[in-house]
This record gives sequence, structure tokens and C-alpha cells, in this order.
Amino acid sequence: MPVDAVTLSIFLATVMGFILTPGPNMVFCVSRAIASGPTAGIQSALGVCLGLTVHAAAAGTGLSGLFRYNPLAYDLLRVCGAGYLLWLAWQAIRDDGRVSLNLPGAESSQPHIGWRGFARYFTQGCLNALLSPKSVMFYIVLFPQFLDPGRGDILVQSLFLVSVINVINFSVIAGLCLFAGGAKRWFRSHPRFLIWQRRFVAAVFLSLAVRVFLDRPSTAAE
Repeated sequence: MPVDAVTLSIFLATVMGFILTPGPNMVFCVSRAIASGPTAGIQSALGVCLGLTVHAAAAGTGLSGLFRYNPLAYDLLRVCGAGYLLWLAWQAIRDDGRVSLNLPGAESSQPHIGWRGFARYFTQGCLNALLSPKSVMFYIVLFPQFLDPGRGDILVQSLFLVSVINVINFSVIAGLCLFAGGAKRWFRSHPRFLIWQRRFVAAVFLSLAVRVFLDRPSTAAE
């Protein structure tokens, strides 16, 4: 096994703490499930898994070190992440004014289906994971702490650990998406709830954007 049992145990405890703390990835996927059904949320979760794998591969090849020791690179990533969160907040606020029987994230009265819909939700999920400040900071600051050059190829260790993350993360998010998507009929019968749900999601993304934008560049190296 690429990682010893003790390290894996500590890693699992750390990962569970992060996964069970709602962040942009979870909020995004669940809002898609409420908007267009559980399939849309699960497809977004698959995209999140790919985005996290890219982060892990970057950590395994040393690319994440650029952000630890290069303030300019970290600032660029920080601004992009904050900008993306602001865009998500704007999407929720914009849709708030035209809620009928549709839910947050539903751009039309019919959900996207087929390969076109899969590509849309999968890509959005991947992009969300790549730019999520929570994911970025985890893979820059904490993830490398579990990689040991003495146990062999760092990239192999990274991919093994991110596989563990993806299994747990996908299971949790998929479960929430199934619950949220199954409750869609109730949401449809309570249109006022939809408006406040959108506003809540927008507030979450807006607060995260402000926090990321005001974050100190030195945080990346701490």
C-alpha cells in the first residue's frame, strides 16, 4: 500500500472533517440536485472528483509548491477563485427574480438531459473544484503533509490518497443529492422557500468570495 496504516488513519480523520464541513463543492452539487434532479447533482459530483484529482496530481508533481512559495501565483489563484464564487453568487441572485416552479440553478423549465446535460454539469463541477478555495488550500497546505518520499513515488501516493477522498466525498455528496432531488416535489409546493434557498446559497458564495479575496498571500506558505 502506498501509505502506511497510521498515516492513512490520520488522513481519513482529517478528510472526514473537511468533507463533513459544507463548502462550495457540496453547496454547488446539492443546489444542482434541487434545481434539476439528483442526476444533475451526481453528475456535478463526478466533475468535482476530477477537479480534486487534478489538485492531487499537482501536489504529487510539486506544482502546488508554486503557490506555497510564489505570492504572485497564489494571488492570481486567489482572485480567480474569489471571482468564480462571486459569479456563482450572482447566478443565484439573478435567478431569484424569476423563480416559478423551478429551483436554484435551473436555467430553464426543463433540466438538461443526455450527453449535453452531463457535459454541462460535469464541467461545472470540475471547474468548481479547481477554483474552490477550500480545495485549493487543502491541497496546498495539508495534503503534502501526508506524502512521504521514503515510501516511493509521490505521484502514486497522491493518486491513491485522492482516490480515498473521492470515494468518501462522492458518497456523501451523492447521498445528499439523492435526498435533495427526492424532496423536489415539496420544494415545488413551497415557492417562497425556493427564493430564500437561492438567497442563502448566494450569501454563502458571497461570504466565501470576500473571505478569499481578503486572505493574506502569506497564508499559502504557512
